[in-house]
Amino acid sequence: MISAGRPRSLEADRAIVDAVLEEVIAVGIDGLSIEQVAARAGVAKATVYRRWPNKEALLLDAVMGVEVELPKLPGSSARDDLVLLVDSMRRRVAGSAQPAESTASRLYPCMIAEGARHPEIAAKYKQIVVEQRREAVRTVIRRGIATSELRSDIDVETMLLLLIAPMLVQLYMWSAGVELPADSSAAYVDGVLDGLRLR
Repeated sequence: MISAGRPRSLEADRAIVDAVLEEVIAVGIDGLSIEQVAARAGVAKATVYRRWPNKEALLLDAVMGVEVELPKLPGSSARDDLVLLVDSMRRRVAGSAQPAESTASRLYPCMIAEGARHPEIAAKYKQIVVEQRREAVRTVIRRGIATSELRSDIDVETMLLLLIAPMLVQLYMWSAGVELPADSSAAYVDGVLDGLRLR
């Protein structure tokens, strides 16, 4: 049976999602409108509404689409895997030559800033984007404890914060737009592990 109507255009989908990301970065969630998204994407407003019922659904779809994949972890040591994970966060937050990472770096502070005014959207963003990366770090820490690379008496959540907080503080409070050097990820991880390795 042939379905009625024109087939969905992947090119239009991509243009709409890109427009949403640019709009929310520029004007925030409150300023986001379907009219402006449609104009930026070069499509009719009805084209957007055929795909998404409201701007919240559209925004969450766009956020999920821009998320950068986690790096493949060799699993040879907790230290090396943690460096890879922390460095993927550095690149994602600071931006890079990769378009997805550059977009994610601009979107991240916007979504964090908008969290107080839009707690439901912020909660879904954290669940979709932030928590996935945190859980990957937790998994490596737990494995390091199980293999005796790390002390068995450490608190996983505390170590998680120790690993990622210094990088985020430097990126957002001290270095204002300056990308951290690639070797900073290893320095952060080694600085934390010096106090947590099994002796």
